[in-house]
Amino acid sequence: MFESDRDAEGVRIELRALTKHYPGRPAPAVDNVTMDIPAGELVVFVGPSGCGKTTTMKMINRLVEPTSGEIRIGGRDVLSLNPDELRRHIGYAIQQVGLFPHLTVAQNIGLVPKLLGWPQPRIAARVEELLALVHLEPSDFHDRYPRQLSGGQQQRVGVARALAADPPVMLMDEPFGATDPITREHLQNEFVRLQKQLRKTIIFVTHDFEEAIKLGDRIAVLREGSHIAQYDTPAAILDRPADDYVAGFIGQDATLKRLALLRVTDVPATEPLPDPRLPQIAADASLREALDLMLAHGTDKCSSTAGVLSYATLCAAVGNRSREELVAGDR
Repeated sequence: MFESDRDAEGVRIELRALTKHYPGRPAPAVDNVTMDIPAGELVVFVGPSGCGKTTTMKMINRLVEPTSGEIRIGGRDVLSLNPDELRRHIGYAIQQVGLFPHLTVAQNIGLVPKLLGWPQPRIAARVEELLALVHLEPSDFHDRYPRQLSGGQQQRVGVARALAADPPVMLMDEPFGATDPITREHLQNEFVRLQKQLRKTIIFVTHDFEEAIKLGDRIAVLREGSHIAQYDTPAAILDRPADDYVAGFIGQDATLKRLALLRVTDVPATEPLPDPRLPQIAADASLREALDLMLAHGTDKCSSTAGVLSYATLCAAVGNRSREELVAGDR
């Protein structure tokens, strides 16, 4: 459906003067939003409750109909398309997951491909592929029902279902928000891995600025009415917040948030070979995770397949902050 202007696995999304005004309300819920979302990038909408971020996202797949404005996906005018057909070509994942309780995991994942008329062998192969992709063993999970899954497993199935028809665009409304902190971190890490592999165009809604930094290629910090306070890369927002409103989202621990932007492999190893005697961390883990590991073990080094990372190297990566400053920010 969305083939033109396709320069990555995803497609470009263009919003022009997008507005939603509900009858009887004095001010628009979404007021004149103009934004370009590059193909293959994950853009996070972050802002306080009621600022219009979810309404803006839902207008893209027309779960909410715009009052005025334009939406183009891959160069096509979304408002000229049949809404049901449009939604079959856009992945959608929400906080409540929304799995059908009377369908098995495989049937839930294969629902949209079935609606699109895929032959059954193709659907079956796609279900197996996606279960493996989200690290759910197909032989174990294929025939389970949602009630037989943990919250984290349900979220993985929800992501797999959103990916089922291989859509170029995905919309995600706080999809990990209902999980406990440990499960949420695991899901975020898994999703970062998936996006590096798939390069979909994704709009991700959250109120959690740390989640926005961890996941986003770009972040749109929104005020009331979805007015854009700042739209830039996480690094640029951390280094140069546009105003006090944006700075309020960053908070007092900007240095720790910068650590979340860098991977262990982004900084030079103190020693080139792994050391099995030290606490172990994945090479693609963030420097924030490396710091947490060091603090938990009371050491100034940890090891990965890329070699040994020292606390001094970690500090140098974020501007030679002292141990006391980083530890204070981690509390």
